[in-house]
Amino acid sequence: MAHASLCTDHPGWTDTESRCYRLLSNEQGGTWLASWDGQALDFMPMAGDGSLPDLTYTHHHQLPPAVPHQLADALAPLGTIVRISNPSLWDALCVAILRQRQLPPGASRRLYHRWCTLYGPVFESPYGALHLTPTPKRMLGLPDHTFHRAKIATLQASLRSAAHAYLLHATAWRQLEGHALVTALSDIHKVDSWTAAVAAADYLGDFALYPHHDLTLRTLAHRAAPDASLPVAEEPFAHQWTAWTATSSQLRTLTLATLAFGSHASTVPTPAQ
Repeated sequence: MAHASLCTDHPGWTDTESRCYRLLSNEQGGTWLASWDGQALDFMPMAGDGSLPDLTYTHHHQLPPAVPHQLADALAPLGTIVRISNPSLWDALCVAILRQRQLPPGASRRLYHRWCTLYGPVFESPYGALHLTPTPKRMLGLPDHTFHRAKIATLQASLRSAAHAYLLHATAWRQLEGHALVTALSDIHKVDSWTAAVAAADYLGDFALYPHHDLTLRTLAHRAAPDASLPVAEEPFAHQWTAWTATSSQLRTLTLATLAFGSHASTVPTPAQ
């Protein structure tokens, strides 16, 4: 029997005893309710049409051999890791900006859900009313006090700057891949390279792009392998992290598996393929 885990690092996920679920929407209005019962991933169409969101798969067997055995052993129970790439570059950008607060996962989810519930589009689902992130036009029309109400007043300038830039450049951005997208997003006023890399990794599903000095990644790596003598500071950690990997594929697997270690749905045995 093989095991599978769903990476639920995006704050849009909601967990229940039997399953987790999340509303997703692409740039053309296609909207789905994704749900995971510990064994299968299901997409329920909610609005519009278009291709289903892309999935990223990786497995602990693809970890680089140079990784300390303590870390590899901690990640092994995840088995095959599945992650849904964010079909909305706008949502990915908003989530990355909200993550600048560096909140714990639970608090980050509450912040995102509050923001979406207050001002985002609503869809009725089997789990009740679910909301998407406010559109760029909607965000630009919100008065200042709404950002205080959502408890994101410190991010107001960054979100509005991102909304302006998105309306101007989104079509061109969606044609970009890899580091080219990170560079383009970094050109947004009040969006730094860390935020741009987080957004690009979420949207493209390529965690070789993820900022490897990130506090969340460092925290999870130390939690997974407290006895592995991992570097603590940003630069030494990022240097060691990339030094263990010989290819982008290995870097992608190591990073995604570590993020999934800290934020994943319950795993259950699934039939081996």
